Amino acid sequence: MRNDKPNNDNHIEHIRHTTLVNDQGIRFAEFELAGDEQDVPLPDKPSDHQGQAAVDSAAPAKESLIVKPQQPLDLNWGEDFRYVTKEQQFVQKARELVWHVEGESPFVAFKSYWPTYDQMASDQFKWYFYWREEVRSGRYPDTDLSYLFVYFYELIHGVGWSDPLQGYELMEQAWTAYRKRYAKLDTYLREWLYDFMIVHGLDMPIRETYQRFPRVLSAELKEKEWKRRFSLQPVELTWELLLDLLDYDVEKSRFYQENGRKDLEQYAPKVIALVDSYWAKMKGQRFIDRFQPRPRQVKRHLFRSAVYDHGLYGRNVVLTVVSLSEYAPLRSYITGLVRLTENKLRELRGFKGRLRGADTVEPEVEEIITRYLKKEIQEELEAQRKQAIPEVQIDTGKLRRLQRESDQVRDMLLTEEAGQQAEVTYSQPAPESAPSVGASSDHAEDVGISTIMAVPSKGRSSRKSAAKKPDVFQAVMDFDADPYEPGAIEVREQHDDADVIVRSVNTEESESLAANERSMEPSESTDDRLMQSMGSLEEHSSEAGVIHVMDPHVVDEETYTVMPTVVGERSWQWEVEDEEWQELAERLNPIHLEVLHTLKAGPNRPGLQQIAEKAGSMPALLLDEINEAAMDTIGDLLIDGETIADEYIDMLETLKSE
Repeated sequence: MRNDKPNNDNHIEHIRHTTLVNDQGIRFAEFELAGDEQDVPLPDKPSDHQGQAAVDSAAPAKESLIVKPQQPLDLNWGEDFRYVTKEQQFVQKARELVWHVEGESPFVAFKSYWPTYDQMASDQFKWYFYWREEVRSGRYPDTDLSYLFVYFYELIHGVGWSDPLQGYELMEQAWTAYRKRYAKLDTYLREWLYDFMIVHGLDMPIRETYQRFPRVLSAELKEKEWKRRFSLQPVELTWELLLDLLDYDVEKSRFYQENGRKDLEQYAPKVIALVDSYWAKMKGQRFIDRFQPRPRQVKRHLFRSAVYDHGLYGRNVVLTVVSLSEYAPLRSYITGLVRLTENKLRELRGFKGRLRGADTVEPEVEEIITRYLKKEIQEELEAQRKQAIPEVQIDTGKLRRLQRESDQVRDMLLTEEAGQQAEVTYSQPAPESAPSVGASSDHAEDVGISTIMAVPSKGRSSRKSAAKKPDVFQAVMDFDADPYEPGAIEVREQHDDADVIVRSVNTEESESLAANERSMEPSESTDDRLMQSMGSLEEHSSEAGVIHVMDPHVVDEETYTVMPTVVGERSWQWEVEDEEWQELAERLNPIHLEVLHTLKAGPNRPGLQQIAEKAGSMPALLLDEINEAAMDTIGDLLIDGETIADEYIDMLETLKSE
């Protein structure tokens, strides 16, 4: 809309005034000049002050106000008018409250993002400074996560400690005390402690170890952890960490998904450690020496996600990092080792198909891996076989009942025999100087002792008068002992055998004495028969294995000689000096000694098979029994495969057959 109207200002000529209004109701004004108004003086507009001045002229004159110039203010525009950030305000107030302590106060919840003192209420303020003093004293009461962050912000800015090492320890101690309650602390404290070490030049070991890297862990900490693990002896890698070094996804392998997951996760990290040790021993170079990537410079942001004043230590810092996990030659070699390990496991487990890309591994390394995996799998299968063998369960109730019945039968037999011998004694009186053996048996029954052997003394002549009996050695059996103690059953079996022998000897003696009285033969013949009976008893006892008579002065204190034990027609003698080997010699039976003697010259499969058939066993079982005894005594395997271990060949030189 256009509105042209004449100029209402009469004192201004040659001016055309136009008012414009658009669709939105906005008004515009246009002024058109005629063009000849140059150098035209504009009259003064009459002012209301002129009339007012005439009125005021009659009033008394007032003094004029004169404003005098003031002195310039002493201001520091850089300091007095600078912008103070939230972080700087926090640091300033934290330094003012560094030693402020409150009395015991009740806990008040406090939750805030990037918490500071300004966000605390009065009761929260009191609780925080009471709680902080408790933490500084080594006590860690429950509190909210926001209080913890305020405390860590203080330590980051140097509040509460005088030495950087002290500040680091305070941060670590508080983290350790509250990390189980607040797992979120791990995300921040790992990085903040590392930044604290950087800005203060501390060389502190990272005590935390990872089974797998956290998702938010920085690249600098990852490479530091890789370097630490490859520097250990042996190399310590978990399956989760190893996956980060591979150039292929092993978990998508068919062998891994079907039945090889356990084997790969168990043996792949061990193979890496084995190869690293092999190179260190053979060429003096480990993985970390053989594969050395070039260092590179990276920029790290300090104290990320913390209330941190960048003016204190700076916003960023430049670090020199060695990226082992990204070094292509190392990744390629580790990948080849894992592929080779999977191929060998497939072969040992009977799984079809092989992976490509394992040809980067050296032949000697491949042979070592093959031998190692084969040995481990065989031991695992053998352990499974032994575990599958059912355990022998002994019914203690039946065993106790059998023992009681056996004792009753033995007592009855001894009682009947004693009665019969007493009748013979009364009907046919014996010489006074030769008491009957039955009486001795009767006496032994009264005191709980049984005579199991009679041996003439070695220092006396076998030709003596019939009236004088030879010395009798008696072995005392404790029938009151617990039948389930080790060796109790064997002792009772030996005792039963000895009773049979004694009864036979007593019968022979009785018959000899009766014949002597009837025929009135010289006393020396009776004594000879008694000596012969004693000799037969000694032989019987030796064959039964009841008693071994040894001169204690014959055995050397430092040398143990295995008693020659007859196996068929062969006996063995093994002289060893060490106590461990003496114990091993005691545990091995003649079959085991014959096996060791057969393997002294090297592997002998036919000989092992022949010994096993003779013993009614299998070669593998005999070798396992020997190794089991060796592990319990000398602490190592004596037989490797079917050969004697090289370091123990010399110990078998004294094993001889007689």
